[in-house]
Amino acid sequence: MKLAPPSLPALAWRGTAALRRLRDLSRAAEVRTEPAELHSTAGYRLAAVLVRPASGTSWPGLVVSPAIHQGVAALTGNAAVVSAAELARLGFAVLVHDPAGRGDSWGEEDFGGPEHQDDVRVAIRALAARPDCTGRVGVLSLSLGLAAAVGALARWPELPVPWLLDWEGPCDREIITAGGTRMVPAAGHSLDDEDWWPPREAVAHVGALGCGYARLQAFPDHAQPEELRHARRMIEAARRGRPAWVQLNDHPRGTLPERPAWLAGGPLAANRAILQKLATLRQTMTTD
Repeated sequence: MKLAPPSLPALAWRGTAALRRLRDLSRAAEVRTEPAELHSTAGYRLAAVLVRPASGTSWPGLVVSPAIHQGVAALTGNAAVVSAAELARLGFAVLVHDPAGRGDSWGEEDFGGPEHQDDVRVAIRALAARPDCTGRVGVLSLSLGLAAAVGALARWPELPVPWLLDWEGPCDREIITAGGTRMVPAAGHSLDDEDWWPPREAVAHVGALGCGYARLQAFPDHAQPEELRHARRMIEAARRGRPAWVQLNDHPRGTLPERPAWLAGGPLAANRAILQKLATLRQTMTTD
């Protein structure tokens, strides 16, 4: 059987990943990587890795809530939109993990539900307690990792998290499934399953955040090129709630223009936007 050639977007992601891999290799001496192990409240062993700067003794923390099907391997390599090494070079102690049921972690895949939200909580608490962490931990969510990140921070507002950075996360069942046309990750769950969906719909919980909330959104979107409603829905819901502050891209905090300035699309632009925003947010961790 003859395989179809990769699409242009897929080639762009592969090419960008290869360039970033070379950059990470050339700067490998700037970071240190060590294995870590977490245990969820349910007792699952969660595979994790800490990546930190090679110089210094204490850094603000960063926990990454990974995209669907991703975890330690993607984030310590270059399959994810950003790597743990790139994040550590910004001056963070970065903890990445395999959510339950994924990679080398025990348990069952939960697609951002209560179990994965507990995994994010466990990661934040473990990182904040380390002597080489300042005790303050930012959270970066990538794509569908938004469900676990928002769920965790809404359920446990006492966590020492000053902000959540959301990169193009789908916000509800309509967006996650593209109107019911893509039922992964919801295989076996109809759109009217009111037991399964509500914990995984970030738009319903973002208003309960006590930390700052920042959204990065490009046009075209990385997963659903024409989709922008999820960004608007998240910002609108956050503005109605109680987050410490809300920001879309580089617009002034608290605003949602009628015609937002969307970021440029593509993997290289996404990588740069995430790193630039995190560099700015890191500065607030010592000034807020």
